[in-house]
Amino acid sequence: MSAANLPLGAPEPGVDAAGFRAALGRFATGVALVTADAGGTPRGLIVSSLASVSLRPPLVAFSPSRDSLTWSRMRRTGRFGVNVLGEDHATYVRTAAPAGADRFGPIAWSRTPGGIPRLDGAIAYLECAIEAEHRAGDHWIVVGRVLHAETAPGPPLLHWASAFARLTPGPDTETP
Repeated sequence: MSAANLPLGAPEPGVDAAGFRAALGRFATGVALVTADAGGTPRGLIVSSLASVSLRPPLVAFSPSRDSLTWSRMRRTGRFGVNVLGEDHATYVRTAAPAGADRFGPIAWSRTPGGIPRLDGAIAYLECAIEAEHRAGDHWIVVGRVLHAETAPGPPLLHWASAFARLTPGPDTETP
């Protein structure tokens, strides 16, 4: 059986989960809260898997777990928001990231005109419609069409080597 045909959850030959996680931990990422309104209840997922997919049309992607009860509720809405978090959100993320955590009680937020929860103080906000969803191992790859985008000043919250990290801009870096 080829590696491409291994059943879900089967170990890959020569790659252990801890080594794979450690290697990808060397890739610095931003941190975002993906939000939706599910039947009048705000729902959210902390992600570091956000990626730009396309400029034309404007598409982004993120990868929630296939076991995520929160995502199973959020996906039914057909729309979601992406709140890109800044350095000052580190304490919030530590308390909001675990499964079952209250992601809206400890932080200021409001609803967009479309009803999507939006965090106050996010350094960027994207409102999206679900364009596609693909199975990928034990996660989904969710592709969203960006319908609205805004930015605000501030340094990003970065995740690197299983911890938060700071960005040190170089001399040729412009601050947005």
